[in-house]
Amino acid sequence: MEEAKGLHLIDEEGRVVLPTIVRNVLKWDEKTPVEIWANPKDHEIVIRQHIFQCLSCGATEHLKPFHKKYICEECQKLISKL
Repeated sequence: MEEAKGLHLIDEEGRVVLPTIVRNVLKWDEKTPVEIWANPKDHEIVIRQHIFQCLSCGATEHLKPFHKKYICEECQKLISKL
């Protein structure tokens, strides 16, 4: 596992910049969706890439937007047959 560490300060707006080396290691660009959790017990923040999934079967490929969620082509075909 590659590591990219460093000390960073929170700015006046409450932001922390993810350094380029961290984004490169994770292959994240400026539009990568992320999920953020706080772990108050250990004073940690976890940032994880969000993976969109089909709301019916959980597939992660061939997704189409559906009421602010996603549905895969296969489930869309099954639903259209109802």
